[in-house]
Amino acid sequence: MYDEKQLQLFQGRSINPTAEIKRQIRLAMSGSRMSRDEIVDEMNRIAGQDGIKGSVSKATLDSWCKDDPSRLPSLPWLVVFCSVLRTAAPVGAMVEPLGYGVIGPEDVAVLKWAREELARRKATKRARLALESLEVGI
Repeated sequence: MYDEKQLQLFQGRSINPTAEIKRQIRLAMSGSRMSRDEIVDEMNRIAGQDGIKGSVSKATLDSWCKDDPSRLPSLPWLVVFCSVLRTAAPVGAMVEPLGYGVIGPEDVAVLKWAREELARRKATKRARLALESLEVGI
């Protein structure tokens, strides 16, 4: 029949996030009410405030959207882009092939609560077990 390893080779996903990062950049811009010129102006303003060297132009922004895999934003500029468009999707595309995800502030709060709740339940269970061991010894 078929060699299982051969099948796994073709079922596996690439860890190269380039195409998905570019797709998420395009989606973020298409969903924005800002023009590309406004996006560039805001990116350069934020970058200047935060000490990021250089600037981006509309041509640079356009190149990030093209299918050319060699034209990706650097990490600082990707973060600035995400900040301006209020999205983490391009960053999420970067970590998704590794099995990770990006969560928002509400999910962070839920995760913190869940961790505290688990710690509380474990402490309650340990206290109950300790009490049971005392009662057995009495």
